[in-house]
Amino acid sequence: MHLDEYVTYDGVGLAQLLAKGDVTPRELGVCVAGAVSAVNPTINAVVELYGDAIDSLPETPRAGPFCGIPTLTKDFPIEAGRPAEFGSRLAKGNRAAHDAVYWQRLRDGGIVNVGRTTSSEFGVPATTETLLYGATRNPWDPTRGVAGSSGGAAAAVAAGIVPFAQGSDGGGSIRNPAAFCGLIGLKPSRGRVTGSPRANAPLLGLSSAFMLTRSVRDTALLLDLCHGPDAGDGYEIVQPTETYSNAMKHAPKGQRIALCTASWSGSRVAPEIAAAVRATGARLESLGHHVEEAVPQFDYAEFLWAQKTIWAADSAAGMPAMAAHMRREINADTLGASVLALYRYGLTVTGADLVNAFAIYDRVTRQLGRFLGNYDLLLTPTSAILPEPTGTYDPARPGIDADGVFADLEPKETFTALFNATGQPAISLPISQSVAGLPIGGQLIARYGREDLLLAVARQLEEILEQGQGIWGQGVPAVHAGKVQEQSTWQ
Repeated sequence: MHLDEYVTYDGVGLAQLLAKGDVTPRELGVCVAGAVSAVNPTINAVVELYGDAIDSLPETPRAGPFCGIPTLTKDFPIEAGRPAEFGSRLAKGNRAAHDAVYWQRLRDGGIVNVGRTTSSEFGVPATTETLLYGATRNPWDPTRGVAGSSGGAAAAVAAGIVPFAQGSDGGGSIRNPAAFCGLIGLKPSRGRVTGSPRANAPLLGLSSAFMLTRSVRDTALLLDLCHGPDAGDGYEIVQPTETYSNAMKHAPKGQRIALCTASWSGSRVAPEIAAAVRATGARLESLGHHVEEAVPQFDYAEFLWAQKTIWAADSAAGMPAMAAHMRREINADTLGASVLALYRYGLTVTGADLVNAFAIYDRVTRQLGRFLGNYDLLLTPTSAILPEPTGTYDPARPGIDADGVFADLEPKETFTALFNATGQPAISLPISQSVAGLPIGGQLIARYGREDLLLAVARQLEEILEQGQGIWGQGVPAVHAGKVQEQSTWQ
């Protein structure tokens, strides 16, 4: 299979070819390696390929619905024995001690991890630009960034390296890179995808792991494979009554949808983004849904203080353990400026602060729950801004404090971080492009546990927009594996 053919398929499409014997997992591994050789020097999305994993790909389909499709994982602990450096000099050389349970489920479903992608440092800064691995660039415009923290995953999928890639989302870290790169990015409901075997859910329950994709059907099947609790989970959720792959095929009508384009933080929303979200609302009305403007009411400043407090406390607890494990000191030689500032602020957080922060989260969760009692879905922008030039945020800049860290994050997280606190499922969809050809993401949020409805409505929009070339009719990015033919080193 040549790259120009490989890049036209999503994961389900490749799995169908594998099941029929039209292509082998081994051939797909060669395609991945060739794609990395072709585009990674420009976009810097892939830290490394695992030669042993590519070499072991078989000539026959593997068990499971995805039959042996190669993919990439974020530079976090996902698979036992693989590097997990968090994009940080502090963690350089660190390896995952165990498999994540949800990753075991995906692997059992026929997915093979053949490499790792870049991340913002420890998932904190507003962009995937680190002192360890440099800047990851946007395939649509390599002078622009990819947001964070799952920026390498987004760039790799958008550039055609893999059909989907693993990420995680503690404040928008799947959804914002998806929006910046023209992809689909689902943050599942809290508890939908287990964080096991960690003793505590990632980021004190705020973070969810999942995948960035090119198609709703890939998103649905991936969720089918990995959802569900593990023994001892602190958060469990009502299980679906049918597969998500079936649920997405429904064509719901009459859903009550709240439309909100004014940012809750007061950040200016780019006019092209607001217009694209309103146009999406009009499309949803044309599908038989009821759309009206409405704004959730909560104290954003209070919410932001709680977010800063919880993130900082998590950093203050986790960094010393990593430093001890790697036998390094915590200082400007091992941490970028934003992460170091958050860690230092975390050392000042008291137990009372943390209790008060979670009390604020509880209050905001109830306020949003009452709001969604009147609506089935909420439609917002994903990010208030278009992709920024690389270098906008210097990872070594002096003088930044914790408030500065969150000021950097605010334009991207003003619409996303709320749902990490409240737990509802939220999905970023590639709804449009700017005049300059940059992707625009729109976000749909459902009530707790209603990924089935999110996927069904997302599929309705996909059917309207996918008629053109590329993902949802966007065309093909400027940097794309399908535009080049480079010989892979794997044969």
